[in-house]
Amino acid sequence: MSDGIQGGGSILGGSPAWGMAARGRQLFGRAGEIGALLGVLGGLRTAGGRAIALVGEPGIGKSALMATAVAHARAAGVRVDPAQGQYGPRSLLDEPGDVRERVARDGATVVAVDDLHHLAADRIPGLERVLQATADGPLLCLLAYRQRRLSPALAAVLSRAASAGLLEVWQLGPLSPAAARELLGERPDLEQLHREGQGNPQYLKILASSDGQAIAAAGTAVLGELAGLDDTALTVLHAAAVFDHSFHPELLAAALELELPETLRALDLLTGLDLVRPANAGAKMVLRHPAVGAVVYQQIEPSRRRDLHRRSAAALAKLAVPIARRAHHVARSIDPNEPEHLTTLIAAARDALHTSPAVSAGYLEVILPLVREGGEHWHEAQVLLAQTRLLTGDATESRAMLDALRRPAAGRPPHGDHALTALADASRVERQLGRYDEAAAVARAGLTALADRDCAAAAALHSELADCAYDVQDYQSCRQHAETAAAIARRNHDRVNEAKSLAQASLAHLFTGDLAAADRTADSAVELVDAVSDATLLTNLEALHHVGTAEGILGRLAAAERHLTRGAALSRRTGQTYIQPALLTALASTQLRGGDLRRTLATLDEADRHTELDGNPAIRAVLAVTRAEALLWRGGSAESRDEVLASAERAAALADGRSTAWAVNVRCAHAELVLLTGDPARAGRLLLDAAGGPDLPRVTAWGQPRCYETLARAAIAEGDGPTAEHWAQLAEARVDELPSANRRGYAGRTRMWVDRMRGDLEQARRSGLAAVADFTVGGERIEAGRTLVAVAALALDALRTEQVAGWLDQAAALAQQCGSARLADEVAHQRARLLTAPTASAAAVGFEARGGADPAVLALLTGREREIARLASTGLTSGEIAGTLFLSVRTVDGHLGRIYRKLGVSNRASLTRALLSEATGAA
Repeated sequence: MSDGIQGGGSILGGSPAWGMAARGRQLFGRAGEIGALLGVLGGLRTAGGRAIALVGEPGIGKSALMATAVAHARAAGVRVDPAQGQYGPRSLLDEPGDVRERVARDGATVVAVDDLHHLAADRIPGLERVLQATADGPLLCLLAYRQRRLSPALAAVLSRAASAGLLEVWQLGPLSPAAARELLGERPDLEQLHREGQGNPQYLKILASSDGQAIAAAGTAVLGELAGLDDTALTVLHAAAVFDHSFHPELLAAALELELPETLRALDLLTGLDLVRPANAGAKMVLRHPAVGAVVYQQIEPSRRRDLHRRSAAALAKLAVPIARRAHHVARSIDPNEPEHLTTLIAAARDALHTSPAVSAGYLEVILPLVREGGEHWHEAQVLLAQTRLLTGDATESRAMLDALRRPAAGRPPHGDHALTALADASRVERQLGRYDEAAAVARAGLTALADRDCAAAAALHSELADCAYDVQDYQSCRQHAETAAAIARRNHDRVNEAKSLAQASLAHLFTGDLAAADRTADSAVELVDAVSDATLLTNLEALHHVGTAEGILGRLAAAERHLTRGAALSRRTGQTYIQPALLTALASTQLRGGDLRRTLATLDEADRHTELDGNPAIRAVLAVTRAEALLWRGGSAESRDEVLASAERAAALADGRSTAWAVNVRCAHAELVLLTGDPARAGRLLLDAAGGPDLPRVTAWGQPRCYETLARAAIAEGDGPTAEHWAQLAEARVDELPSANRRGYAGRTRMWVDRMRGDLEQARRSGLAAVADFTVGGERIEAGRTLVAVAALALDALRTEQVAGWLDQAAALAQQCGSARLADEVAHQRARLLTAPTASAAAVGFEARGGADPAVLALLTGREREIARLASTGLTSGEIAGTLFLSVRTVDGHLGRIYRKLGVSNRASLTRALLSEATGAA
């Protein structure tokens, strides 16, 4: 087997030309093992012999790794003595003479034995002689085998050699996800393939194949294992592949109409060949891996395959096994004249809708061509298929199907619970496509059609209206619909939808100024989702998304991550991909606020793979702006800054001109990123435009403190002290209305910048430290770290150095925890300032003593110096200024030193006042 080598391979032991060809092929994910083998080969003539066993599952890459080593040995002029456990030319294993003498005569030699588990008993003594000879000369013995297939005699020889220190056993593990990506290329289902294929290169290629011919090509080695099977064993193997699950031998015998002893003898043979294995529990058996089943299944003739499915379905029905187990066989042997077949498949599709919507869709696609339009099962099958399309992320197709169903055919109106469910689904699919007005209209029409019925569908429709109202920032209506939905769901014992609705109501309470009610309602939602099983939650994963989002906004970051992670895992496991981008987007935002940049970017990468074809601009915009912020704080290179700006501008373009909740949040975040990358004036303009004007009418009271900080820093950059003070006061007022640690942090830091502008460095320091404490309580490590750096810079400006080292140590620890190169650079810069900082008494003369700066002196600054002075006065560090102007930090510091000398000032606070006095004089 040569799995893991691109393009396949052939049996080891061919010509030297084959060895050279194998050397040119790419072996994925085995760089460590290849390097170690090359090291052994390189030292063979000087360091002596070795014996190495490559052990692992079939298809894991043992033969491929051995072929690579053999090719390198031949290329290096080392004699290669190839052998096969079962077939192949005679080798040193078969020579009766002294192996040591042969090696001494021929020089460095490699004995390579593939499929050692097939080694005949009469060749085992020769193997033992070769293993012993590796201790006395330049002989490398390479063995490859499957542990399960070793005979007792062969296992004993290998055990003795290992105990004597003659044999090293290398267990080949699974490929990493990165190596699997190299093998298969980038694809949206890569993570699932890696998990299901257990990192085995052979299984990965089989599972990734899209048709029978490709499966057979990828599974050539598996087909080779079937050679020599007798008819009964092959028939039993075919039946096992058809079952596609673990099975009892008795069930297999019944399906094949074979006597049980005959079936058991065949299974014993297949077990000995490691094609079939005992299952984990009871007396059941199972194929070695589903990939083996896929290869075997494709080799069965279509008519025989159908017959085996029919027999299996009948045998399972006699035992009254659950419908889910029988449906697989019924779907592949359906008889249109058997009404029970249609009933079985529609029930199975209903049961699998949330646990495996793709499987459910497969059953429905079998049913629908056989059902008369308007007849029994037709409408329910159509609704279920539309739901599977929605759950698997095809909102456009789902919408088309639901639209058609809302136009009653032949005067017959939709009926039954499935028709009521379709009403809510029709609204949800419009919302998934970003059509909020249409979604609300559909939901209202659905409620009218229900005529005040107190049912689960009514709860779902009110929940949809709550979502629509939230999207357009009508939080009063959002709360009313959410509370109505929660009450109806409670009366209908629907705990999942009740939890979702309570989470919606929690955010509506928060955004209408009632923090206490928001906390209480969120607590109730959390209690509900934590009490229900995964199977129950699968009926509406939006509940976990809403609960996690509410917790994140309320500052409960650890709890938010727990619920969002649970939702994402359930989405992956079941294939409910429609909700995955939203879950991953919220999860990335939560991880970013907690300061875990590595995991944030990994989550964003996964989310991006799911949104390449997503037509929803909201998800793509939020992902882009979150990535920009994460890249900003990861820092580390000029390319990183370019990537930050590009990602931020992509997000802004998607949100441009929109005033929905997501668009306003994205545009405000974009404005903050523009500030942090060095353009405060533009940042201020962008934020006011996004927020709808100076009163920020489009921004919730909860979100305003962070916006006020951006506006205050923009005002400081423009030399507008009164306006900066105005924004700081508004931030403090909002925090008084909605007290929360992270909101207080933004208000406190805003006050710090304004105090610094006014020259009150001591008060600025106190405000900054209070903000650090609030951000720390809220778990926002990056915000705490950047504020600590700012406080340290303020203290150095004031020549108060006694606590600076401690603050910088805290900030450095946070930078390391977060993986933030940018924050680490800022810490390093302030530490360099600390080393050269003068004492307060040494700087008593200067700007302060003169009471201001001479405008004539300000005119002496060069254009570049004035640009740097303006940026420094906004609170940007030297590192931030350097990144903005594409300069080195040393160049920026040199300019600042000359600026200080020309103006006769000793620190940045004095510099800020100098620029303010110039602006005042100009006015």
